[in-house]
Amino acid sequence: MPLQLITAPTADPIYVGEARAHVKQDITADDPLLSIYLRAAADYAQMQTGRQLVAARYRMTLDSFPGPSLMGVPIGNSFSLPAHAILLDRSPLIQMVAIQYLDMSGALQTMPSSDYTVDASCSPPRITPVFGKIWPISLPQIGAVQVVFDAGYVAPISGNATTDAVSVQGWKTLSVGDVLRLSNSGGALPAPLKERTDYYVQSVISAGVYTLSAASGGAAIDLTDTGSGQSYLGELPNSFRNWMLVRIDSLFNHRGEVAVVKGKLDPLPYVDNLLDPVRVVML
Repeated sequence: MPLQLITAPTADPIYVGEARAHVKQDITADDPLLSIYLRAAADYAQMQTGRQLVAARYRMTLDSFPGPSLMGVPIGNSFSLPAHAILLDRSPLIQMVAIQYLDMSGALQTMPSSDYTVDASCSPPRITPVFGKIWPISLPQIGAVQVVFDAGYVAPISGNATTDAVSVQGWKTLSVGDVLRLSNSGGALPAPLKERTDYYVQSVISAGVYTLSAASGGAAIDLTDTGSGQSYLGELPNSFRNWMLVRIDSLFNHRGEVAVVKGKLDPLPYVDNLLDPVRVVML
């Protein structure tokens, strides 16, 4: 499905300092180059897996709502991808923003969120009308249906040692009592926060700005510094991080199309693959 990036990630999935340490570079002069390799590796990983690493907003365009106007799912199937389901091209899903369509008069309409249900637990995420509803009748014209959603494993955060608040970029709105985990690349979380630890939203200061507690209903955690490197809400799977670091190392240390290995020239097959994320495929 045609997928358009509306709001790009505001941070890289790996901090450039972590990439620098992995390639055993002691100076920062090559950081701009490492950043290019890092983003190329992230693009390729996302294209290969259909996953979104850092939170971003997408618009998926359809010519019409999919499949027949069915209600429910096939009886007896413990899991199915019904013909009338919209399957999102990026996961994990953070939140649905809107389903919009052109009606028969050409006016843009927004489908009420109460008329559809979303299963974000699987990949790809599935959307169908709720039981008793069908997809609206859209204008028979290309690009008549648009699905806007946010996806990603992590979202960048920053800590404020004065207000004891953390600010989150690109994530869904959180409520008091919500449970979350934090992670960091290339440094440390704002002290005394730790990775692999459950925290709770203690208060909502403003949109995307929260104080945290160590227990539900507990006191706000006193932040003593702003942390270092890049901190995130959420956790990036280690398989992505490990693969990206290895790929960055290959790009950084073998910058041409061939490498000299034991006195002979060996091709680097990943070089052409760098174009895969932007390749146009005609079906």
